[in-house]
Amino acid sequence: MKPLAIIILAAGKGTRMKSATVKVLHPLAGVPVLSYSLDLAREFKPQKLVVVVGFQGGAVREQFDAPDLTFVEQKEQLGTGHAVQTAVQALPGFRGTILILCGDVPLLTRAAVQRLLREHQRKKATVTVLTTILENPGSYGRIFRREDGQLLKIVEAKDLKAGAEVIREINTGIYCVESGFLFSALLSLTDRNAQREYYLTDIVALANSRGERATGYVVENPFEVMGINTRADLAKAAQYLRQRINERHLLDGVTLIDPGTTYIDRGVVIGRDTVIYPNCFLLGRTILGEDCVVEPGCKIQDTRVGKAVTIKASSVMTESILEDRVEVGPFAHLRHQTTLREKSKVGNFVEVKKSVLGKGATANHLSYIGDTTIEEKV
Repeated sequence: MKPLAIIILAAGKGTRMKSATVKVLHPLAGVPVLSYSLDLAREFKPQKLVVVVGFQGGAVREQFDAPDLTFVEQKEQLGTGHAVQTAVQALPGFRGTILILCGDVPLLTRAAVQRLLREHQRKKATVTVLTTILENPGSYGRIFRREDGQLLKIVEAKDLKAGAEVIREINTGIYCVESGFLFSALLSLTDRNAQREYYLTDIVALANSRGERATGYVVENPFEVMGINTRADLAKAAQYLRQRINERHLLDGVTLIDPGTTYIDRGVVIGRDTVIYPNCFLLGRTILGEDCVVEPGCKIQDTRVGKAVTIKASSVMTESILEDRVEVGPFAHLRHQTTLREKSKVGNFVEVKKSVLGKGATANHLSYIGDTTIEEKV
């Protein structure tokens, strides 16, 4: 297999989000949107991983700074072609395959990318584009194919001629390109189009004009390649991702009484035979052990819960530790740096902060416990 480099495009401002925060930093199931593309890219162990930033680039760098990442700044928003022109400056002398991902496409799966890479290799293509079929293609660029299936060109929606709007196969913005061709093709891009931008999509037509093979791989599930452009898109992605996360826990032996009203962040770990009731939020890096029960309306964030713990209705806890066979609630509030030792009990309307309850200790009701340690069986 040829050496692989990956470019992630994350320079867009995200104007349609109507937010002071750049869109790739908006949270999705407990982590920023860009985390998904970065984690996916790392699974393929690229020789080089380049992230193109622009608006709020400093904040993006600060959030994701890591030794394996190279950040480059797109100072002017002159299109996807210009973004990749900026990125390849960090790839001097690279020879191999370049995978181009979008930082705002968080639902893309490892399997889809593997199939894209295999298709690219199998057909000995110079350019392979990940595509999908939409009932209403709207503002997406359209895929034009020759009779033999090879890609002819990609035309952005604003540049479509009358009648071409009916084409339903669209460009997802994800590409697999041979480095030598890409470096050369980027020099030939122009901004002679409706948006006065440098389109990366033009590399498909350039490949054809040079006798190179351009092909496409169709993703059957459009949700996997959905871009996040608005808060409505973010909500749809969250709903889809929540379903994916919940199904994984169900298959791992966790009971979710109503998956549709159970909100579990991406980084949460739950032991088998634990039962989660409706309207519960399990957030951040929460860990629940085996045989626990979480009753309706609970919020548990960045908390470590042992085995056989019962958390009764409408309890809230943050940055706490609950050892085995603890009982909490209903209507209890555990704040940061709280530790409940084995078999301890916190009852209804009890708030605990920066405190330790010893083994078997109880605070049954209507109490505030702060900055203290309670001995065993008190």
